[in-house]
Amino acid sequence: MARRDWYCEDVLSGKIDIRKVWEDEHVLAFHHPHPQAEIHVVVIPKKHVASLMDPLALDGALLSSMMQAIQSVARQLGLDVTGFYVRANACAPGVTPHMHWHIVGPGID
Repeated sequence: MARRDWYCEDVLSGKIDIRKVWEDEHVLAFHHPHPQAEIHVVVIPKKHVASLMDPLALDGALLSSMMQAIQSVARQLGLDVTGFYVRANACAPGVTPHMHWHIVGPGID
């Protein structure tokens, strides 16, 4: 049985109620519905990209939007001052099969 891509399917379809932090034509950033840290924001492409190993992950407009989302979120939440880290899925087993980046703060653990 294939793993469900709940980020892609449920978040983008509106099935999961999220608090958006940033959005443009390529990317959506939102507070994680089940945060594992005080601040936990997820950045996802609006178009399905399986992982960082997918050729679609090299799209310049998408990568630029992902970075703009990270910068905007960090500034909005004060993480540019307190510190944060970004974690990206890289085709790891057991991870939701969709390219997504986690912005986690404050501080670096």
